Amino acid sequence: WTFQNEISTYIFQHSSRGKAAIDDHFPDGLPESTLVSDRHASYFNMETEGHQICLAHLLRELVYLSELNSEQTWSADMLELLRRSIYIRKTIPFNEIDVEKLKEQLRHLLNQDLSLLQKPFGRLNRSLNKHCEHIFKFLQHPEVPYDNNASERVCRPLKVKQKVSGMFKSDDGADTFCQLYSIVDTAKKRNLDPFIALKTVAE
Repeated sequence: WTFQNEISTYIFQHSSRGKAAIDDHFPDGLPESTLVSDRHASYFNMETEGHQICLAHLLRELVYLSELNSEQTWSADMLELLRRSIYIRKTIPFNEIDVEKLKEQLRHLLNQDLSLLQKPFGRLNRSLNKHCEHIFKFLQHPEVPYDNNASERVCRPLKVKQKVSGMFKSDDGADTFCQLYSIVDTAKKRNLDPFIALKTVAE
């Protein structure tokens, strides 16, 4: 599990892939944070200030749907809307962004009848209807990113270690590795020497 922002990284391992893992480490939630994540239900059971669904995940899913059925236009239209929203975020001042217009276009797409298309279309449409208020949060708060790629990058060295060694030999070893990695990555984000940071913690 990875929770991080621009200045801090916190990584932990847990046997659960659900709410139990989050409750063990964040029993009070993150009430002052906007969580940028995929649509995993456990994140939405946390006490937070708000949520932003990762658009990178959505774009990949929509590309898959376009390849699954090239005769329909719903996924292409949704792709275009999300890509345009990202472009708007990058090129237009915040106080000039017409979020309501984008939300209206989103509602129009989500209200379309997809019953004649394959099941994955209906599943995604229902999920986006459920989380529609969390799709354009990044256009309303300048400090909220539109993807969780930073968290994906933090995870990469851990996955490389798992690929090379295949496992951790004990829970204590896994916990220690996560703690050390959290300290090192946090130090780097704050332009501190990771060795000095580890030495300070050890002392």
